[in-house]
Amino acid sequence: MIYQRFYMIIAIVGLTGTACAQENSTASLGKACLSCHQAQQIPSEMIYRRYLMHYASKETIKKKIAAYLKHPSTDTSIMPAPFFRKFPLKKATTLDDKRLERLIEAYIAHYDVDGKIVIVTQDED
Repeated sequence: MIYQRFYMIIAIVGLTGTACAQENSTASLGKACLSCHQAQQIPSEMIYRRYLMHYASKETIKKKIAAYLKHPSTDTSIMPAPFFRKFPLKKATTLDDKRLERLIEAYIAHYDVDGKIVIVTQDED
């Protein structure tokens, strides 16, 4: 009985810490990335969907986004050439690899559809 309470407390603390870390990551993402995207009206959600349709694997998406942010060019971008007539080519990031990885993970978590899809089953009569 004591062990069950102990494990429950540990689980609650762990989940709270995870929620706070995600909240901090989302705030960092907004500050470091999305604020400029919103100011320039860059369609971040559409860009993520394009990555998702083209690469499917989140690990590949992370690598491709990181490669683009480190060495931005129309060749490393997922976006077609006409996109860059409206939106400027990004300058290379100055973020260290760890922070860049955390921000990319927050970007994927923010726009990913996995947690947003709800499958409703119909009860059979």
